[in-house]
Amino acid sequence: MNAAVDTRSRIIDRANELMMQRGFNGFSYRDISEPLGVKNAAIHYHFPNKIDLIAALIQDNHELLKKSTSRFMENGGPAREQLEGLFAFTAGQCKAGRPVCVGGALAADYDQLPDEIQGANQRFMNESAKWMTRVLELGREQGEFSFEGDPASKARMILAAIQGGRQLYRIQGEAYLQDLFAQIRRDLGIKS
Repeated sequence: MNAAVDTRSRIIDRANELMMQRGFNGFSYRDISEPLGVKNAAIHYHFPNKIDLIAALIQDNHELLKKSTSRFMENGGPAREQLEGLFAFTAGQCKAGRPVCVGGALAADYDQLPDEIQGANQRFMNESAKWMTRVLELGREQGEFSFEGDPASKARMILAAIQGGRQLYRIQGEAYLQDLFAQIRRDLGIKS
Protein backbone atom coordinates (compact mmCIF):
# COMPACT_ATOMS: atom_id res chain seq x y z
CA MET A 1 0.00 0.00 0.00
CA ASN A 2 1.47 3.37 -0.95
CA ALA A 3 1.68 6.28 1.49
CA ALA A 4 -1.16 8.29 -0.12
CA VAL A 5 -3.56 5.33 0.00
CA ASP A 6 -2.50 4.57 3.58
CA THR A 7 -3.05 8.21 4.61
CA ARG A 8 -6.46 8.26 2.92
CA SER A 9 -7.45 5.03 4.69
CA ARG A 10 -6.27 6.35 8.05
CA ILE A 11 -8.25 9.57 7.51
CA ILE A 12 -11.39 7.59 6.61
CA ASP A 13 -10.95 5.33 9.66
CA ARG A 14 -10.53 8.29 12.01
CA ALA A 15 -13.48 10.14 10.45
CA ASN A 16 -15.61 7.02 10.86
CA GLU A 17 -14.60 6.76 14.50
CA LEU A 18 -15.46 10.42 15.11
CA MET A 19 -18.81 10.05 13.31
CA MET A 20 -19.72 7.20 15.66
CA GLN A 21 -18.79 9.26 18.71
CA ARG A 22 -19.87 12.77 17.77
CA GLY A 23 -21.95 12.83 14.59
CA PHE A 24 -21.41 14.98 11.50
CA ASN A 25 -21.19 18.34 13.27
CA GLY A 26 -19.08 17.08 16.18
CA PHE A 27 -15.63 17.03 14.61
CA SER A 28 -13.28 19.05 12.46
CA TYR A 29 -10.27 18.26 10.30
CA ARG A 30 -8.05 19.12 13.26
CA ASP A 31 -9.71 16.28 15.23
CA ILE A 32 -8.46 13.99 12.48
CA SER A 33 -5.06 15.52 11.72
CA GLU A 34 -3.66 15.80 15.26
CA PRO A 35 -4.11 12.15 16.34
CA LEU A 36 -2.85 10.92 12.96
CA GLY A 37 0.17 13.22 13.03
CA VAL A 38 -0.62 14.76 9.65
CA LYS A 39 -1.26 18.32 8.59
CA ASN A 40 -4.76 19.55 7.71
CA ALA A 41 -3.38 20.05 4.19
CA ALA A 42 -2.99 16.26 3.88
CA ILE A 43 -6.69 15.83 4.63
CA HIS A 44 -7.62 18.60 2.20
CA TYR A 45 -5.48 16.89 -0.46
CA HIS A 46 -7.69 13.80 -0.28
CA PHE A 47 -10.93 15.52 0.71
CA PRO A 48 -11.14 19.22 -0.24
CA ASN A 49 -14.05 19.75 2.16
CA LYS A 50 -16.02 17.90 4.80
CA ILE A 51 -18.80 17.04 2.34
CA ASP A 52 -16.24 15.20 0.21
CA LEU A 53 -14.93 13.40 3.29
CA ILE A 54 -18.37 12.26 4.46
CA ALA A 55 -19.41 11.26 0.93
CA ALA A 56 -16.24 9.13 0.75
CA LEU A 57 -16.99 7.69 4.18
CA ILE A 58 -20.48 6.65 3.05
CA GLN A 59 -19.07 5.18 -0.15
CA ASP A 60 -16.31 3.32 1.71
CA ASN A 61 -18.85 1.88 4.15
CA HIS A 62 -21.03 0.83 1.22
CA GLU A 63 -18.04 -0.79 -0.48
CA LEU A 64 -17.08 -2.55 2.77
CA LEU A 65 -20.59 -3.98 3.03
CA LYS A 66 -20.52 -5.08 -0.61
CA LYS A 67 -17.04 -6.58 -0.28
CA SER A 68 -17.86 -8.36 2.95
CA THR A 69 -21.13 -9.70 1.64
CA SER A 70 -20.44 -10.00 -2.09
CA ARG A 71 -20.55 -13.78 -2.02
CA PHE A 72 -24.25 -13.70 -1.27
CA MET A 73 -25.35 -10.18 -2.26
CA GLU A 74 -24.17 -10.20 -5.86
CA ASN A 75 -24.50 -13.87 -6.63
CA GLY A 76 -27.81 -14.46 -4.92
CA GLY A 77 -28.23 -17.92 -3.57
CA PRO A 78 -30.40 -19.21 -0.81
CA ALA A 79 -32.16 -16.43 1.04
CA ARG A 80 -31.26 -17.88 4.42
CA GLU A 81 -27.55 -17.73 3.52
CA GLN A 82 -27.94 -14.10 2.50
CA LEU A 83 -29.71 -13.21 5.74
CA GLU A 84 -27.11 -15.04 7.82
CA GLY A 85 -24.39 -13.22 5.90
CA LEU A 86 -25.92 -9.89 6.93
CA PHE A 87 -26.08 -11.05 10.55
CA ALA A 88 -22.43 -12.13 10.46
CA PHE A 89 -21.38 -8.84 8.84
CA THR A 90 -23.30 -6.84 11.47
CA ALA A 91 -21.82 -8.79 14.38
CA GLY A 92 -18.35 -8.43 12.86
CA GLN A 93 -18.73 -4.68 12.54
CA CYS A 94 -19.83 -4.41 16.17
CA LYS A 95 -16.90 -6.51 17.37
CA ALA A 96 -14.54 -4.36 15.27
CA GLY A 97 -15.66 -1.22 17.13
CA ARG A 98 -18.23 -0.01 14.59
CA PRO A 99 -21.46 -0.60 16.48
CA VAL A 100 -23.23 2.22 14.67
CA CYS A 101 -23.35 2.25 10.89
CA VAL A 102 -22.59 5.48 9.09
CA GLY A 103 -26.26 5.87 8.11
CA GLY A 104 -27.27 5.73 11.74
CA ALA A 105 -24.53 8.12 12.78
CA LEU A 106 -25.66 10.63 10.17
CA ALA A 107 -29.30 10.34 11.24
CA ALA A 108 -28.67 12.41 14.38
CA ASP A 109 -27.68 15.47 12.32
CA TYR A 110 -29.79 14.69 9.25
CA ASP A 111 -31.65 18.01 9.08
CA GLN A 112 -28.38 19.96 9.18
CA LEU A 113 -26.60 17.82 6.58
CA PRO A 114 -25.82 19.27 3.17
CA ASP A 115 -28.07 18.02 0.37
CA GLU A 116 -25.24 15.96 -1.15
CA ILE A 117 -24.74 14.01 2.08
CA GLN A 118 -28.46 13.55 2.63
CA GLY A 119 -28.73 12.20 -0.91
CA ALA A 120 -25.76 9.83 -0.56
CA ASN A 121 -27.09 8.52 2.75
CA GLN A 122 -30.59 8.11 1.30
CA ARG A 123 -29.25 6.15 -1.70
CA PHE A 124 -27.29 3.84 0.59
CA MET A 125 -30.32 3.20 2.79
CA ASN A 126 -32.62 2.69 -0.20
CA GLU A 127 -30.21 0.24 -1.82
CA SER A 128 -29.99 -1.73 1.43
CA ALA A 129 -33.79 -1.87 1.69
CA LYS A 130 -34.10 -3.01 -1.94
CA TRP A 131 -31.60 -5.78 -1.36
CA MET A 132 -33.34 -6.95 1.84
CA THR A 133 -36.70 -6.89 0.04
CA ARG A 134 -35.28 -9.13 -2.71
CA VAL A 135 -33.90 -11.53 -0.09
CA LEU A 136 -37.31 -11.76 1.59
CA GLU A 137 -39.12 -12.26 -1.72
CA LEU A 138 -36.63 -14.96 -2.68
CA GLY A 139 -36.96 -16.64 0.71
CA ARG A 140 -40.71 -16.73 0.41
CA GLU A 141 -40.54 -18.10 -3.15
CA GLN A 142 -38.02 -20.78 -2.13
CA GLY A 143 -40.07 -21.75 0.91
CA GLU A 144 -37.27 -20.76 3.29
CA PHE A 145 -39.25 -17.93 4.91
CA SER A 146 -42.85 -17.76 6.00
CA PHE A 147 -44.13 -14.38 7.11
CA GLU A 148 -47.20 -12.23 6.71
CA GLY A 149 -47.29 -8.90 4.96
CA ASP A 150 -45.42 -7.05 2.30
CA PRO A 151 -41.71 -7.95 1.86
CA ALA A 152 -40.71 -4.27 1.50
CA SER A 153 -42.36 -3.39 4.83
CA LYS A 154 -40.79 -6.43 6.49
CA ALA A 155 -37.40 -5.44 5.04
CA ARG A 156 -37.66 -1.96 6.56
CA MET A 157 -38.65 -3.48 9.91
CA ILE A 158 -35.68 -5.87 9.88
CA LEU A 159 -33.19 -3.16 8.90
CA ALA A 160 -34.57 -0.83 11.58
CA ALA A 161 -34.28 -3.59 14.17
CA ILE A 162 -30.69 -4.33 13.14
CA GLN A 163 -29.86 -0.60 13.24
CA GLY A 164 -31.26 -0.35 16.76
CA GLY A 165 -29.55 -3.59 17.75
CA ARG A 166 -26.21 -2.20 16.60
CA GLN A 167 -26.66 0.86 18.79
CA LEU A 168 -27.73 -1.19 21.80
CA TYR A 169 -24.78 -3.52 21.30
CA ARG A 170 -22.62 -0.90 23.00
CA ILE A 171 -24.79 -1.13 26.11
CA GLN A 172 -26.02 -4.72 26.05
CA GLY A 173 -23.26 -6.62 24.26
CA GLU A 174 -23.09 -9.54 21.86
CA ALA A 175 -25.84 -11.66 23.48
CA TYR A 176 -28.37 -8.88 22.89
CA LEU A 177 -27.53 -8.76 19.19
CA GLN A 178 -27.69 -12.55 18.85
CA ASP A 179 -31.11 -12.56 20.57
CA LEU A 180 -32.29 -9.98 18.03
CA PHE A 181 -31.10 -12.17 15.14
CA ALA A 182 -32.87 -15.18 16.68
CA GLN A 183 -36.11 -13.20 16.91
CA ILE A 184 -35.84 -12.10 13.28
CA ARG A 185 -35.38 -15.76 12.29
CA ARG A 186 -38.51 -16.69 14.27
CA ASP A 187 -40.45 -13.82 12.69
CA LEU A 188 -39.49 -15.17 9.27
CA GLY A 189 -40.61 -18.67 10.19
CA ILE A 190 -37.10 -20.10 10.12
CA LYS A 191 -36.83 -23.30 12.08
CA SER A 192 -33.66 -23.80 14.11
